[in-house]
Amino acid sequence: MTKLYAIHGGSSIFALVRAKTRDEAFDVFAKNQIINNSFREEIDSLSINGSLLDKFYRDDSGYFISDFGGYPERLLKMDEEDREKYIDFHIEKNIKKFWGEFPQHAEAYLKELKAISKNEDIGEPSFSEDFYVQTIKLIIADGEWYDSFDIVEVEIPETKFQVIYQDS
Repeated sequence: MTKLYAIHGGSSIFALVRAKTRDEAFDVFAKNQIINNSFREEIDSLSINGSLLDKFYRDDSGYFISDFGGYPERLLKMDEEDREKYIDFHIEKNIKKFWGEFPQHAEAYLKELKAISKNEDIGEPSFSEDFYVQTIKLIIADGEWYDSFDIVEVEIPETKFQVIYQDS
């Protein structure tokens, strides 16, 4: 039996979804966000600044790019070959951690990154629908996309009023 779920992302979006479970509602919502240009740009833009890749371009000490656009001092102390290996290692580690239970999506993302690093003319990345759905869900769950995000089951009560969301 399907239920009605209200999905809100702060003041950015409010949607109603019919689904059997809260998880299915999140899947339906994420699938419908694939056409959202902001999400697509976040995922498909494999540039360091202002995209998903920016999240992976770091180690435990911070980002690999300083505020001035170059490498921070800790990386400048390494020779170029060691620095490249170090950065590549941490980017791959961060990507695999982000996709966690979806290693196939981490591998798909890494494949696209490697193609770009080899200067192959790949055009737009060719990710699967499931890749986009799971990635959008991970981006939302990470908490940086919306001010607040929640999925609430809507039960149409006998009364004439039901609060779906109220800022406390």
